[in-house]
Amino acid sequence: MQTPISNYNYHMLRFQDGGEADAFVRALQRFLSSPKGSDYIAEPYKTEAWASGPLAARPLEIYLSDGALAAAESVFAPVPIACTRRGDELPGECRLVMRGADLTTQPM
Repeated sequence: MQTPISNYNYHMLRFQDGGEADAFVRALQRFLSSPKGSDYIAEPYKTEAWASGPLAARPLEIYLSDGALAAAESVFAPVPIACTRRGDELPGECRLVMRGADLTTQPM
């Protein structure tokens, strides 16, 4: 089972609509896959997104690593961060949804 890196910071975004969360992660992934986004994924493990449940399934929280937040802020500013937590403080049900420019789970 994959877990967040315990001593990394993750920045929480709250989405009331799971479809919006899904669209946000997919738009970020498309940016990271583009030439302009390639600098953010030189070390893919530093650019992650975690979700508190399946994307698009319900209102949920998305947790962005520092690298993912920097990428998001470069194209989606302002990014409405609710709080910042360390990896070992994320909810146990969190799942990795993006690493580098790769989606790691499919919406349910």
